[in-house]
Amino acid sequence: MTLKEKKIIPIQPLSETERTLLAEVDKREDELIKLLQEMVKIDSVNVAEDVFAERNEIFEFVEKTMKRSGFKTNLVKAPFPGGKRDQFYYNLIASMDGKGSGKSLQFNGHLDTVAYNAENWNPDTPPLGAVVKDGKLYGRGSGDMKGGIASMIMAMRILKDSGLDFNGRLQLWCTPDEETHGAYGAGYMVAHHSDLVKTDATIISEGRSQPPLVAPVLTAGEKGPHWLKFTFFGAAGHGSAPKKKSNALNKAVRFMANAERHLRIPGRQLPVNTLSLFKSFLHRYPFSDLVKLLSKKSTPSNPYEKDRRTYRSMFETSYSFDKIRAGEKVNIVPDRCELEVDFRVVPGLSAQQLFDTLADYCSWLGYKVELPDGFTNKQKNGDRFLDEPVDIQVSVITIGEGFFVDRQSEFGKLLDGSFEAVYEAVPVYTFSSGFSDASNMYAGGMKDVFIVGPQGSNAHNANECVDIASLVEVAKLYLLTAYRYLG
Repeated sequence: MTLKEKKIIPIQPLSETERTLLAEVDKREDELIKLLQEMVKIDSVNVAEDVFAERNEIFEFVEKTMKRSGFKTNLVKAPFPGGKRDQFYYNLIASMDGKGSGKSLQFNGHLDTVAYNAENWNPDTPPLGAVVKDGKLYGRGSGDMKGGIASMIMAMRILKDSGLDFNGRLQLWCTPDEETHGAYGAGYMVAHHSDLVKTDATIISEGRSQPPLVAPVLTAGEKGPHWLKFTFFGAAGHGSAPKKKSNALNKAVRFMANAERHLRIPGRQLPVNTLSLFKSFLHRYPFSDLVKLLSKKSTPSNPYEKDRRTYRSMFETSYSFDKIRAGEKVNIVPDRCELEVDFRVVPGLSAQQLFDTLADYCSWLGYKVELPDGFTNKQKNGDRFLDEPVDIQVSVITIGEGFFVDRQSEFGKLLDGSFEAVYEAVPVYTFSSGFSDASNMYAGGMKDVFIVGPQGSNAHNANECVDIASLVEVAKLYLLTAYRYLG
């Protein structure tokens, strides 16, 4: 059952021109599939900083593709600090200008991919094979996110080939290095070439896998990554005479073991309008299923358990204990243990509030904590142990602010309308617990940044794939949005 069969809503009728444009996407489906296959077959794994050739091939391919289609292109080099002269990352900008001045719209996506182990993939769908099977195209990067970029290229081609008049500028910006936080992609360009990439509105083609939803969701914000390192201190000793309380590793384990019940991060800073979110869900789910989806109860029999966790994560700061190092030998009590924690902070919760919470938790554990410079330590107010050695030292790996886009902006409303016209459904707006180039753009002053891409599965995992029908549908969404926004 398709989304259109499941829920029909009244929509503003498409104009004859719009129907003609969207029909062209269907006619060029084979062209879209071939383009994506060529892109997937190019290995663009984001590898070690001293290897650059593998990264750049995909950018050169897309640039040639856009040039042949008549677009202006610009390959901007982002140098790697301390590297050789020929070590750089490409950022690709391809654009078309209308006949008059007006707004600017940017399509955006990253071309780097994560690593893969070919042995874990099905033999008939290898990671660089770009095999089409059962309505899906398999390969590394097919869903994350070469598929979305291919759909954007197709939308731009069709708009250009139509010969229709429009105003302003339509731009495609392909970035590198997104999988490692965009220091040489979005981060570099916003800091050094904002004049080239800053636009009035941006759509990022990040694919989303949100079963049982059968259409892309619209993502209108992201949590902020606060990556912290906790160094636990203790006293070394012989393993034959252990002192549990002075074992640095024991302190770290106690810190982790009690966190779920006693680490109370300030409440649910809601980044979305809950009423509008609830209404949009009702267009996709029967009420009884919606209760299961949003329920606090976690049961194996809940068919929406995976989705429940995904959607509940939009409303609360989460954390994950991801890396720990301690000990040198099996018979020596460790006097030092390092724990790295991935906090994903909702907008409205400051870094200081998070550190306040951590200080309170450490006090409850009976641990003295030293926070990074620049942050107030609640424990220092009248703490009689202030002059004694600390149990925990906290340092910052990275702090990124979360954000939420205004859905009621001119572009937000227009995107809503385009979504409804293509899918005949009210969009479900989500809030990403992950990180994308959107955060760099938002921090750089681009406020209308929305994320919507094709439906895919197994991103970052073996047998990654993208749904071909979804590629076609999302290309229609991009095309219709560009036509209406720039028309």
